[in-house]
Amino acid sequence: MDYKAIQSIKQKKSSSKGFVLVTALFVMLLILSLALYVASFTLTELKISTSQAASVQTYYLAEAGIADAIWKIKNDSAWKTGFEENANWTMDYTKSSALYSNGSYRIQINNTDKAKGNIIVTASLDLGNGTAKRVVKTSIYKALGVSVVGQNGEYADGNIDMSGTNLYVHAGGVFSNLNIIVNFWSNLDSDGDVRAVGNVNTNQSSNINAPAIRSNNNPPAPDPIAMPAVSFDNASDPENYKANANQIYTAQQFSDLLWANRGATLTLNGITYVTGAINIYGSNDLIINGALVADGNITVGKNTFFCCWGSNCFNRSSIIINNPGTSTPSGLLSKGTISYEFCLDSFNAHGLIYANDKINILSLPSSIAITGGLVSRKITLTSCWQGIHLYYDNNIISYSLGNPQFSPIVTVEHWEEEY
Repeated sequence: MDYKAIQSIKQKKSSSKGFVLVTALFVMLLILSLALYVASFTLTELKISTSQAASVQTYYLAEAGIADAIWKIKNDSAWKTGFEENANWTMDYTKSSALYSNGSYRIQINNTDKAKGNIIVTASLDLGNGTAKRVVKTSIYKALGVSVVGQNGEYADGNIDMSGTNLYVHAGGVFSNLNIIVNFWSNLDSDGDVRAVGNVNTNQSSNINAPAIRSNNNPPAPDPIAMPAVSFDNASDPENYKANANQIYTAQQFSDLLWANRGATLTLNGITYVTGAINIYGSNDLIINGALVADGNITVGKNTFFCCWGSNCFNRSSIIINNPGTSTPSGLLSKGTISYEFCLDSFNAHGLIYANDKINILSLPSSIAITGGLVSRKITLTSCWQGIHLYYDNNIISYSLGNPQFSPIVTVEHWEEEY
């Protein structure tokens, strides 16, 4: 074989090797590109999957925070009291290892009014190389329904009799299941309707000022409202007053307590229950931070000669009743009658005045102001020309009657999510 032929063969072999090398490099590059694409795609999918998992986890974490906040508002006394009683109440609470070992949430609550506020929950999930977060905002409120006596500051199952009395009912009305009788230079001034299932009778010397008068003789007459029963000592009711009393006295023990504090001021806290009658003499001043409840009759400012009790004379009594909280009872409650007599100087109450039989105010006090309501079988008001001011308070009436009617205890009004 000559030299040229040999050189030609060598050139062909060299060209073939170059082609194979280029082809191999191209294939390897293609495989590497595909591998990088697959790796990138897998990594992206992994990130998406991780993000979705974190999103779901933070969602449930944020919901757990909302549920925790609502549970505490319902069941934790500090949260419940703050939410219901403080229009400016705030709470900032953080819980770690919540729902997940690497999860936490922060609860922020700001009230816009009593029993109405906004909750912000920020959920956080520690991912090691970062943190996933979700924010949930909600508005909640608690609504108390109208009490069983309706929007009436004064309610009687029987007659309401007024003589020589000025009665001012603010923010509520007056209701009787029988008759309302306004006699002898009396004045009834009511922000709400004056209603009687029977008749409303007004003497020529007297006056009723109200948005409307509804009765049998001023049709249409209203439907009856059953008198609410207070659970004084019903053994089958665990919420009865006696079972929940902070202190229980016999009639004699309570009389001894008043005697020991004659000429001074006696303070009673919580629910004070007396198994018998109560007589508060002119020489006794009382501050009741809660409710004073009796099996028997209650006489306030009991009329004696020169308002004497023992050696203490000319000292007319002063009674103050405070409502310690919006979800606690307060007032003066009797299984029998409640009488206000001439040795009462002033009566200022944030509570319910309830008598299973009769409320009788026959007195000349310097002032009577009641925020809450009067509820009784019969009500008689006599010789109170200086005026009785009654401020209707649905919350006080409902809780003190012991049967508050609620819409759902906490209602979610608004829901918003942020990522």
